[in-house]
Amino acid sequence: MHDTHLLKSILKYLKDQEDLSSRKIKKIFVSISEFGSLNKEHFLEHYKQAICGTEWQGLEAVVDVIPFGPELEITGLEFAAPGLIGEAGTRI
Repeated sequence: MHDTHLLKSILKYLKDQEDLSSRKIKKIFVSISEFGSLNKEHFLEHYKQAICGTEWQGLEAVVDVIPFGPELEITGLEFAAPGLIGEAGTRI
């Protein structure tokens, strides 16, 4: 399924970015083309299923619908402050 492959690629990208930065990702920003095969609700439904039970469970995704462009693009990541884990901000 196209969605499964796409979300596996996103999760691999998240892992790679966390490894490179040595920081936890707090939020992911995504754009979806209005005329692509995905829509915001469909993507978010599959995204929530894909992260359920993983280290990214609860990771917020902010999705913008754009009039034209790539079908799906990760446009940004928000990382936790260095030395902090989780939203509670408990020091390591």
